[in-house]
Parts: sequence; C-alpha cells; structure tokens
Amino acid sequence: MNSCCTKPLEAIAAGQHKSGEDCCLVVEKTAAPARAACPVSGTLSRKVQHRTLEHLLKPEKLGFLLEVQYYYCKESTCNVVYFSNEDGPFFTTNDVAVKVFVKDQGDDVPVCYCFNWTRARIKQEIRESGKSTAAVEIAREIKAGTCACDIKNPKGECCLGEVNSFVKEIAFPHETRL
Repeated sequence: MNSCCTKPLEAIAAGQHKSGEDCCLVVEKTAAPARAACPVSGTLSRKVQHRTLEHLLKPEKLGFLLEVQYYYCKESTCNVVYFSNEDGPFFTTNDVAVKVFVKDQGDDVPVCYCFNWTRARIKQEIRESGKSTAAVEIAREIKAGTCACDIKNPKGECCLGEVNSFVKEIAFPHETRL
C-alpha cells in the first residue's frame, strides 16, 4: 500500500501531500538510475514506468518505444516529455496523446488526469465559491483506489502536489509570488 493511502483524507487533501510522493505509484524495480538529465534541457528528471508511455504515446509512436528505462522531463520550456539514457529516441509533446500540464498553459489542460480536473474547472469553482474541492474529491478517489495516475498522468505519478499548488496559485495569487 502506498504512503498516501494510509493517511487521513484531510491530510492528503490539505496540501500535506507533496509532489513526488509515491502515492498511486506502482514501483518498478530496475537497475537504472533514479534520475537522469534531459538531453535537451539538462533538467534532472525522474524515472517513469514503461507502462506510462505505452498508455500515453500516440499509436503511431508506439513502434519507436524501446525496452529501456525512460525518464519524464518536467521542464516547462522543454518539448521533451520522455527520454532514455540509451541510444533510443526521445518523445516530445507532439508524440503524447494528452496535453502535458507543465508544458501547456492552456485552461483545458488537466491538472488531474484521472478525474478530469482541468485548470478551467478549478478556476471556475474558485470564482464561484471562493475555494476548490478538487483536492478533497481526488483524495477521496485515491482512498477508494480508483485513480490510475501511473497510466493517465504523463509524469506517471499522483497529481495532488500540482493540484494543491495550482489551487493556491489561483485562490491566493499574492501569497504564491512572495
């Protein structure tokens, strides 16, 4: 059982969940380094499961997918989404079937890929009620075991860190700029 699954719902939703926690993550044991530098941006990047790419690459790109360890580049200004340390190809935003949250600033981009919380939906909820229920609703689904972050989220792990950060950025813009 992953660490967040044993935490109280309030703790998961209240911003105590940090990006990168192993929540909703099926851990693959490989000998590859846990981190590697993106060949384009140089950004230190985390391992991502092969199954993440199998589910998120466009069908015409699946034939280029090798049986090697891939990494997820989180640099917002870099078009590379997945790369390996091997001589294999890297995959860009054009090769992925979904919009990538950190690389696309559009309002229609998911912040949570499992339960369709887009930037627009969170912004609208905050405009209408002054708060967002996104984190609580997502945490409830995590506790119920209905998330599939490892195959729906391009980074291959839980979105709650990004959800909490985005909600704070929209609800309290003056605090996030300090």
